[in-house]
Amino acid sequence: MTSIPARVTVLASALIMAGALIASSVTSLRSEPRNGSWLDEAQPLSWNAPGEPLPAAPKIDPSTDPRCRDLARPAELEEDARLRDAGWDLIGAFQGGWQILVIGATAGYDGMCRPRQYQDFVFVRGVFAGTLSPRAMDSRTDGALSQVHVQSSTRLIASYLRYAPSDPLCCPSRTTRVVFDIASTGPLLRPVSASTSANK
Repeated sequence: MTSIPARVTVLASALIMAGALIASSVTSLRSEPRNGSWLDEAQPLSWNAPGEPLPAAPKIDPSTDPRCRDLARPAELEEDARLRDAGWDLIGAFQGGWQILVIGATAGYDGMCRPRQYQDFVFVRGVFAGTLSPRAMDSRTDGALSQVHVQSSTRLIASYLRYAPSDPLCCPSRTTRVVFDIASTGPLLRPVSASTSANK
């Protein structure tokens, strides 16, 4: 019987291991949720819980043009100051009504000073009630928050950009609108329904 050279055996083992690693990586990529995947559910599961602390800003590449940070809104409210203390830059105007405040903040910026790893925070009577996304978002990506409307003391509607793989970054083809309930006890922000429509 002809014996197999040792170096051939080693090469075959290496190829098998490489194939296993590639397969594992592909599986991992397939299982990694898209940032906007939670919006595909008609009744999204809530990620907020009563009494949760204000989340700290995620650590990202610090090599940001300092002129981007110059565009951040200065702290005007106690809630603003709390977000700044947690490492967030304030972006855009806050929204308020019925003792509810919605404040946008970002951990960083892209090369065009668009927010990277941003989030919107909801406060009720000065108490943190939750965020408008289960994870921080990036501008011009699927699931990026685009608009917020406080409708009453118990209801808020948020709109999110939805990108198909073929969509140009300028022009998402769909929008998902999520209705949130705001419970006074806690207080607690939770999504109750989501609906997606094509952009005209």
